[in-house]
Amino acid sequence: MQEKTRNTAMLAVLFASAFIAAFNENVVNVALVDIMSEFSVTSVTAQWMVTGYMIVTSIVVTIMAFLLRRFSLRTLYFIASACFIGGEIVDFVAPSFGLLIVARLVQAVGSGVYIPLMMTSVLMLAPVEQRGTYLSIGSAAITLGPAFAPVLSGVAVTFFGWRTVFLMPGAVALVLCLAGLRVLRNIGETAQVHIDVASLISLSVGLTLLVYGLGELTANLVVALACLVAACVALVLFGRRQFTLDEPLLNLTPLLNPLFSISCVLSIVAMMTTFSMSVLLPLYYEGGFAFTALLAGMLVLPAIVVNALTAIAGGRVMDKRGPWPLLPLGFGLIVVGQCVAAAFGGTLNLAVVVAASVATYAGVGLIMAPSQTAGLSALDGPDHPHGVSILNAFVMIAASIGPSLFIGVLSSGESAAAQAGVSAASALASGFSQALVVAAVIAIAGFAIATVYAWRLRRQSGEGLTPKR
Repeated sequence: MQEKTRNTAMLAVLFASAFIAAFNENVVNVALVDIMSEFSVTSVTAQWMVTGYMIVTSIVVTIMAFLLRRFSLRTLYFIASACFIGGEIVDFVAPSFGLLIVARLVQAVGSGVYIPLMMTSVLMLAPVEQRGTYLSIGSAAITLGPAFAPVLSGVAVTFFGWRTVFLMPGAVALVLCLAGLRVLRNIGETAQVHIDVASLISLSVGLTLLVYGLGELTANLVVALACLVAACVALVLFGRRQFTLDEPLLNLTPLLNPLFSISCVLSIVAMMTTFSMSVLLPLYYEGGFAFTALLAGMLVLPAIVVNALTAIAGGRVMDKRGPWPLLPLGFGLIVVGQCVAAAFGGTLNLAVVVAASVATYAGVGLIMAPSQTAGLSALDGPDHPHGVSILNAFVMIAASIGPSLFIGVLSSGESAAAQAGVSAASALASGFSQALVVAAVIAIAGFAIATVYAWRLRRQSGEGLTPKR
């Protein structure tokens, strides 16, 4: 195969792997009720199928820069595939909840490898002038995965039983693994670097307490605050230690570059929006209108499709014109969409909320690839793997913070409205509107930062001070 064709085939397998990893994050959500019933566990216990998965994925994502230095691409990919496929098979036949959750955590190791591996390969293989376009394709794959998961897993649970939700991602991963045997090749160089155990422990403890604490905010405030304080201490210790090591687990020096660090902030706000809306909207559709999970997922689907289209369009524009005016326009659409949904959501106006969600997701699509491209392009080549790990770690943290924060606001608003004597549907709609008001305030802050950031990059480009590409 010609070099360009080989690169395209390789990236296609990695894009598809990132999609199935993102798909697998949400695939068990609609099956939790059935899992609780079969194994006689509470919702708090069953939720660790989701929470535990996110924790392990976050840890693996964060140490990927180290793993990329230590192991070859093919080795990482096939180990990840073995974990992913093996975990899916065990979950399909698991006789106990304990084995079910252990296998789920093993799957998370594969997911944690797939997405950073894709992004790092894009930076190394994609033509510089098309980097934004290729990253936008990866962003679309990551966004579409969680969107399709509730729809397809809803069909599987409804017609074939909850265990079949593990067959879909496992089968796709197996096909991709076989394709990878032919098209994947090693890129970059490896070295005999050694892992710092103290860093790994502090990182694991910090991320575990962070995710757990966020999940407890609405249930047990004292425990949540204690966990969050302890998480901050552990993560600060982890960060300080990285600057003292010759071979840090995660090189944090890219964060000293303001162009990169600001792009991380913008990515966090965008991903908080995506993951939060993907949780809030189904709750609103199911609780406010008594729709089935399948119908609720279908109502979210148009917004996700638009998000994928705007992500690809945004990547192309980024390659040709840079981040101005993409970033301010994207955040502007998010603010408008969330404000409209907040204004009309309380009155259960379905058509307006669906349209507003489309506008919100369209804005996210315009932000993700351009913000990541601008940030990573500001780094030197050797720092790209570290930048990718940092970005992906922040994405996972945003995926935890967003739903926990906004569902907490929704629950509080819903309880207050219910105590005032309104119907259950109206109470949930009121909480939904309040959650989106908070989300809109955060998006307004993102709009202000994005406007200044994109304008600064435009001025630097005009003066010949473009970021490194």
